[in-house]
Amino acid sequence: MWNKNLHQTIFGRLLRTFLIIIIPIYLLGIFMNRWGVEAIKNEIAESMSSQVVFYLEDIENDIRSMKMLQYDCLGDENINRLAILSEIMNLYESQQRMLQLQKRLLTIRNSSDYIEDVTAHIEPISKTISANNGIIDLDKEEYENIRISEDIEGAQFIVYDDALYMTTYDERIKKNTSNPFSIVIKLDRDKLVEKLEVLNRNEESGVVLIYQIFENRLINETNNFLPLVSNSVINAIIDDKNNVDTLTVEHNNEKYYTAYAKSEFLKMTLIKYMPDKIVMQPLNKIYAWFWIFSGTSLLIFVVYSLSTYKYIHEPMSKLVQAFKKVEKGNMDVVISHSVNDEFGYIYKRFNQMVQRISQLIDQVYKQKIMTQRAELKQLQSQINPHFLYNSFFLINTMARIQDENLILFTKYLGEYFRFVTKNGADTITLEEEIQHARVYVDIQKMRFSKRLNVLFQEVPQAYKKLKVPRLIVQPIIENAFEHAVEKKKSGEIRIQLMGGNGELVISVEDNGDTLTEEKINHLNKKLSQAEIAEEISGLINVNHRVRMMYGEKFGVSVRRSMLGGLYVELKIQTIESFEGECKDV
Repeated sequence: MWNKNLHQTIFGRLLRTFLIIIIPIYLLGIFMNRWGVEAIKNEIAESMSSQVVFYLEDIENDIRSMKMLQYDCLGDENINRLAILSEIMNLYESQQRMLQLQKRLLTIRNSSDYIEDVTAHIEPISKTISANNGIIDLDKEEYENIRISEDIEGAQFIVYDDALYMTTYDERIKKNTSNPFSIVIKLDRDKLVEKLEVLNRNEESGVVLIYQIFENRLINETNNFLPLVSNSVINAIIDDKNNVDTLTVEHNNEKYYTAYAKSEFLKMTLIKYMPDKIVMQPLNKIYAWFWIFSGTSLLIFVVYSLSTYKYIHEPMSKLVQAFKKVEKGNMDVVISHSVNDEFGYIYKRFNQMVQRISQLIDQVYKQKIMTQRAELKQLQSQINPHFLYNSFFLINTMARIQDENLILFTKYLGEYFRFVTKNGADTITLEEEIQHARVYVDIQKMRFSKRLNVLFQEVPQAYKKLKVPRLIVQPIIENAFEHAVEKKKSGEIRIQLMGGNGELVISVEDNGDTLTEEKINHLNKKLSQAEIAEEISGLINVNHRVRMMYGEKFGVSVRRSMLGGLYVELKIQTIESFEGECKDV
């Protein structure tokens, strides 16, 4: 990876842009899915509530019709005569009126499927006339238990012996309790269950009809749901003041959707419940489409990411890697692209550019080498004739006086001219360059032994094998002799070498007294010029060759010496670069 910070790459930015586009779409899909689910749940809840209300109202309408017939029967002539005038009627008349009353009761029973039996209880004659069973003796216990109390209103239901009765009374009978009678309708619980079964179309769902909910009297149930009704649902409905509502109840770690409706007239509550898994069945397709949508979104993101990585990031990374290699100096880089697209064009032009740059660098490098060699040969040809003449005259004098240093002097002189005139490599080790400078100093010390003091520092061990251009130290020392020492009775020269931070500084200073500030500034100006108009001195030649080899931050600079003369500083590079790793030589 050419850039470890993925978010800063074009690939990372494209992925961010794509996510910015696709995430709102995906969130909109989630919102629409949840909205659709909630809408369907609400429709199911409303449907359950509507069914419960409809069936409870249907039962209530039937009960009201029964109640009207029941009240109408209270005014029947036969029952009133039997209850009030039974003592003055003969047996035949009494039997006839009982049969006529039974026929009317039979008519009431046939008026509704919910009616199991209709009975008239006549206490004065201790008889019960039943639509089903005819004339039977009055059951005192049953009669007392199913008599309606004064405080019961509405449909006036009585639950006795696991049966549901609907009884009533007449205000006249209430005031004259000595001759009571009542009309009682016994409801058919099986028919009520059949009626409720229409609401229950699933084995796991159920419908429950409860009378007097505050007493939790279960009338009918279409499924085994009693524990839930008795506990969770009943308590929730008691707390709910609404007559019609829906709620969700937990039972045995399963969620149930419940709808109920209350009837003040019947004093009944109809409850329908349905497990969550049944409610969710119509939503399975929605969830399936949602997961298809999610999978498709993920697939689109993966395909887009892989395509972007393959067709944009990889070619771009390859191009950047090639540029990095070129930055390190590798001009043999060639990149290829199999697709004829924009990157194919860029790769082709990159290869042409690198090839052209390589050719230009080769031309400039060869020209630079030729220039260096020409300057070196020019420097070699600039051997000071005055130094040469003086050396030969000194040899003549030493030979005449038979000086014992003659042999050593001629040896130094031979080594000096052999080094200067040698046509070898353009670079040598620093140790060889300093040795040549020492030979030159030894020659000058023999010439000016009485009035010359030279301090020459040893080469640090770490820099002895450092490659440097030839003839960069001796010309600087020669400049010090020529412009300072030869004109003084007591000359002093200091040569020092100091290394560190990837560079080596070779300084040469003298105690000359003829150098003005104007001359120093003029010399610095010439040393700072990029090109050389004409060769002025060995210092400018050395400076130019060092800069060509190491760069503009290296070379020769001058200033006033602490000894009073000229201080020349030669700075060269001591760091070699190899594949991005740096080390001191």
